[in-house]
Amino acid sequence: MNEIKCNRWYDNYPDLGELLKKLKNTNESDRGNLLNSIKGLIEESDSALVDRHVMEFPLSTKKRRWYDKDPYSWLAVNTLKYANENIKKKVIVYLKKKLN
Repeated sequence: MNEIKCNRWYDNYPDLGELLKKLKNTNESDRGNLLNSIKGLIEESDSALVDRHVMEFPLSTKKRRWYDKDPYSWLAVNTLKYANENIKKKVIVYLKKKLN
């Protein structure tokens, strides 16, 4: 039996992981709109969540994932790491509707 390694925080949310892959491959304009909407969903549910984690943006030149290269993308995706289950579910439902 294969053992699943969980290296990323969203590996515990397989639907979200698949949707983030699709988001990565979306054209830049649409991706920006979707990220803006994700940020809006987060702020609707917890207006201070983004502010509590914005200073954690990695300033080093080593950027491992597609969303690490842009502060706006990083903020939208990584804020979800700290979001409660309800927010994650809202974002999953939203992205499924927009990307499927």
